[in-house]
Amino acid sequence: MFQHPQPSLEAMATLYYNDEGLARRLDHDLRGFALDRGRKQLALLASAGVNPGGELLDIGCSSGAWLEVAREAGWVGQGVDIGEPFAARARAKGLDVYAGTIEEAAASVLSGRKFRLITLWDVLEHVPDPLKTLRVARDLLEPGGTVAVSAPNVSGLYPRLTYRLLARPSGVWEYPELPAHLYDFSPATASRVLARAGLTTQFTTTTPVSFAYYRATSLAGQLSHRGRRGRALGLAFEALRVAGYPLARATNRGNALFLIARHEEPTLRG
Repeated sequence: MFQHPQPSLEAMATLYYNDEGLARRLDHDLRGFALDRGRKQLALLASAGVNPGGELLDIGCSSGAWLEVAREAGWVGQGVDIGEPFAARARAKGLDVYAGTIEEAAASVLSGRKFRLITLWDVLEHVPDPLKTLRVARDLLEPGGTVAVSAPNVSGLYPRLTYRLLARPSGVWEYPELPAHLYDFSPATASRVLARAGLTTQFTTTTPVSFAYYRATSLAGQLSHRGRRGRALGLAFEALRVAGYPLARATNRGNALFLIARHEEPTLRG
């Protein structure tokens, strides 16, 4: 799934790239949440057999919470983020972070570098060309290196239930973050785009996204819960959450994806 037509890069920049307020919050009231999320990512990597050690590149590193957690665990980390306010706060923590796109970084400060692990946490849904981004990441991997990706899961149970039962009749869907999310992936489509980039998916699972996160960030959450109709819709979404989240957990159909892919060098056979 994708947004059409896509907003311009200039329009996207007004949403979050240069949001000094959000960058400040990630260092204050949201810092605990960001660090906790980094620890969960570390545990997911371990569950997929990726243990700390070696050089790590985090694409879309924001203000560096994951890089902090990774450094404590034994990784040597470097980050890239398109937002200067976020990169500046990461550098203030002593982190090695470049402000710009991954394409710009690969052609300059990362030229000739190779990494054991490259992470893209909630990045691919935001970039105008996910395949291009993944191909750049692949070229920065050492042989046998790993790419780890997280993204929303459009085929998760909660998104599917709410789309069919509520969004289609009402026009309100508490799932996509428009206009910030340009793409939405399922496990199958995420694996296909990784394959087209020359990466082989080796581990896939899903995780839940906090329901409060939808209410705080989604466009629908800002517009739908006003008046009698809005309150009724809010209760309906809540009822589907109560019913759907436990079932999604039990059937591995959470509303967020986590994938591990590797770049396997071709070998000659005689």
